[in-house]
Amino acid sequence: MVQQSPSVRIVEVGPRDGLQNIRDSVPTQTKLELIRRLQATGLSTIELTSVVSPRAVPQLKDCREVLQDEEVKTFLQNPRLRLPVLVPNEKGLKIAIEHGVREVAVFVSATEGFSKANINCTVQEGLERAKRVAALALATKEAGESQIAVRGYVSCIFADPFDGQTPHSAVLHCVQELLKAGCYEISLGDTLGVGSPFNVRSLLAYLKDNNIPLSKLAGHFHDTYGQAVANVWEAYTCGLTVFDSSVAGLGGCPFAPGAKGNVATEDLVYMFNNAGIFTGVDLSRLTEVGTWISKQLSITNSSRVGTALMIKDSTKLVSGSSKPQQTKPLQWTLISETDGLLLHRSGVNLKITLNRPKNGNALTATMIFDITKAVTDANYDAEISRIIITANGKFFCTGMDLGKDSTPVARGVSASDAQYARLTTLFETIDTSPKVTIATINGPAFGGGVGLAFACDIRIATNSTVMTLSEVKLGLCPATISKYVIREYGLSFAREVMLSARPVKASELKTRGIITDVVGNVEQLNLRLDALLDALRIASPNASRMSKELIRLAWKDGGGEKQATGIKTLFDEMMRSDADGAHGLREFGLKRKVDWDAHTLQQGKSKL
Repeated sequence: MVQQSPSVRIVEVGPRDGLQNIRDSVPTQTKLELIRRLQATGLSTIELTSVVSPRAVPQLKDCREVLQDEEVKTFLQNPRLRLPVLVPNEKGLKIAIEHGVREVAVFVSATEGFSKANINCTVQEGLERAKRVAALALATKEAGESQIAVRGYVSCIFADPFDGQTPHSAVLHCVQELLKAGCYEISLGDTLGVGSPFNVRSLLAYLKDNNIPLSKLAGHFHDTYGQAVANVWEAYTCGLTVFDSSVAGLGGCPFAPGAKGNVATEDLVYMFNNAGIFTGVDLSRLTEVGTWISKQLSITNSSRVGTALMIKDSTKLVSGSSKPQQTKPLQWTLISETDGLLLHRSGVNLKITLNRPKNGNALTATMIFDITKAVTDANYDAEISRIIITANGKFFCTGMDLGKDSTPVARGVSASDAQYARLTTLFETIDTSPKVTIATINGPAFGGGVGLAFACDIRIATNSTVMTLSEVKLGLCPATISKYVIREYGLSFAREVMLSARPVKASELKTRGIITDVVGNVEQLNLRLDALLDALRIASPNASRMSKELIRLAWKDGGGEKQATGIKTLFDEMMRSDADGAHGLREFGLKRKVDWDAHTLQQGKSKL
């Protein structure tokens, strides 16, 4: 075993390798923000982008815009930062140099099948191409025009999706040729993520026996079989001290079916930190970056460490609190079950769960009636302070049940009037509830499902949540939900999404302040709900009701007589000697915090 170094260098490849295979187009500003946030974590090597044909890699067609950004230009001039840019040929190199890039990367495959599929040439042709790029880059450096360093990539070091197992000799040939070409470092890529620690040790021992300095090598491991972190540690104990990784485990390969993303940077930093090995990276900040980019892309965070720390943080009493406090998971008791609906109770909280997952939780007439009744009953129950609406399954709610025998559309005036009355009563009952209403959105919502969410006071969602007002596609309009959608979206945004019927991701709604929080999955959503309900224990139910009424008055009659009269009425109510304010101020004077949930339940029992 080689004596271990007290430090390692992590090469963050998220902005290039991590994003290049994301299906949906990632805005340039999101890429730039990702680079800024990564740099702020202490990472000193970040792969920025690739100067490649837009037809070959559409996701990176904005490479010039990224390199032209003023802050990126400043980063490129910082001698303490290494910011490589992948270039496929001489043309890409020239463009990179024109934009002030000081380090480039060239890539080859160790195997013929992948080489032909990925860069449309043989291995030897790929090597010759890489040599020409390296020669031009080094000549530029020698001429003093720019300080260009060249890094090399060798992919498919263990296996090829087309050719099978990769011989060690094939990897050795590529490494030798790239070192001869002037690459200061060669990154060995387990593109398919099939390697195990045994394979890592075997290959590195072979390369070392053939006079390849391990100090010239880096590890680039994918996590298809869950071996990536173990492979990194094995490579480290063999003598490697440089490792490629991607924040949140972003990545994959379109030419390698089934290949998962890169090993997550958070997982590496956590492992090395625990071993007392210096990385120079702030794990807390890095975790925030992984959580943020996962939300922006509406994908699950693939970092085990990042996910675990995010769940831990979700136990904070208030989102963003600097002092995490453990929140015990709430215990929910089933109190009612009907066709398509479950009712649970936990203290002062009532949870209504849509339970038709096979039908996308589409709203039947019976469900609409049962939800309306459940909310109405809760509105008159003094021991209930909050109402939660959520759902089981993949979808939150796909709107009205449009099944052949269920839809009231085109069934005549009486059917239309009945459905209108049902829906308007449902949404109005939720909207005017004196209780705090919370939509816990577990997945996509359409039409009436969007209305169900936006009639509530507070919304939290998973990053798989997408809101779609698809009515115009069916020759319909979002009539009964429009006032709630327009109120929450605002006129311009509501107009655009109604007319375009485009899906709106939870991340966009969070950015616009329409959704309070977005988390990775349903498990985290339940934890976030528990934390939110615990946080709301500080709020008096009557004060919450009055606050809701103030907002309603401002929406309906801002600056008008009704608003003025309503404000005076609420002021008089809160000043009464028997109001919650008297109890709250008395406890404040005694320097005691009020647990309003406990107070509400105690008041209810005292009336029995």
